[in-house]
Amino acid sequence: MALVAFLSPAMAADPSAIHFAGFSSRQALSLVGDAHFAGKTLRLTAAKRDRSGAAWFRAKQPIGTGFDTTFQFRLTHQGGLGHGADGFAFVIQNSGPGALGGRGSAGGFAVSDPAYQHRDKAIPWSIAVFFDTFQNDDEDDPSANYVSFCTYGKSSEMRWPARRLAFTPNLAVELKDREVHTARILFRPPVLSVFLDDAAAPVLESTVDLSIVVDQWGGAWVGFTASTGGGYENHDILNWSFNVTDVSTSMSVVSSDITFPMSACLPDRNLCTPEEALVEQTAEGYHIVLPANLEWGGSIPNPSARAVEVANAKGIVCWDVKARGSEGCGGPSRDGAPAGSGFLAEEQPAGALITKTREGRTWFSVNGRGGAAFRSNEGFYEFDVLMH
Repeated sequence: MALVAFLSPAMAADPSAIHFAGFSSRQALSLVGDAHFAGKTLRLTAAKRDRSGAAWFRAKQPIGTGFDTTFQFRLTHQGGLGHGADGFAFVIQNSGPGALGGRGSAGGFAVSDPAYQHRDKAIPWSIAVFFDTFQNDDEDDPSANYVSFCTYGKSSEMRWPARRLAFTPNLAVELKDREVHTARILFRPPVLSVFLDDAAAPVLESTVDLSIVVDQWGGAWVGFTASTGGGYENHDILNWSFNVTDVSTSMSVVSSDITFPMSACLPDRNLCTPEEALVEQTAEGYHIVLPANLEWGGSIPNPSARAVEVANAKGIVCWDVKARGSEGCGGPSRDGAPAGSGFLAEEQPAGALITKTREGRTWFSVNGRGGAAFRSNEGFYEFDVLMH
């Protein structure tokens, strides 16, 4: 078995940063719907019924290699149903700086409840970190005080309610206690984590696939949404910082410019995991999409055992979802210690893209633990193979 040599893809755009100690100017932000400035506060919605608002930084941010964002919020003047509703979200999206979703339980990013009096559209190509303050029984909400990761793809596939990738049932922090709270959202591909106030441990953490929200350079719009319905509250953002972090050169989020339809992904994985390997012959060799959960899942004919070279490799896989972070997830060009006993290639790093040539074919696999455990892997690698 061999660890393949790589030709590196082009680097993404230069990192940029956002810093608002307070809000008083429209120049850098696009305000949509009911969002407005109240002094130096960014008010996504006022405490009135049936409102939705959004605020986006006008310039796309290169988030593909990771980001770290912190903001303070305060929810006040609760009234109506549930003594305050419905919540707000930090949203990453690739629809544009004028995007806005529905009112009521939609949170300003999702499709409205079909029974709701307003039939609002959602924000396609989006991932939302939703701070939900109202329990909707018909949406199977776990409580009126929780955080969830929600996602939408193309417009034709959007449904109500939004798909939850992960959620925390009930927070120790009361979101709508009218106090100032601090939220930090950290993305270390492919793991998204949310911290509240002074807690050292995240209140929610899960793998998240950004391939539907980033462009071919790893960029997307970032900002906030909020909504009210029969219940209402002021949804206020007091300050905001956002920094791009190149957390690891071995992790490259696959862009939305992929060669297979997202509908071909398995339905039970947070990271897009194709149902089967795709192998296409090209003028120079082959183009391969390799699912992480198929042990030696892709191969090409190689009767003379010629040397192969991998180029333009990208993607993220998780071979140990419970470990999260770099201990359990990574990209195809892996550096590090040998994986050790139980892995397909014990002498190579865990998660590396590996090959073996036998009986007239060259086979490709993620270096994960062999056997039944392999089938729980998530993600995929996409790469070209050059024959020498």
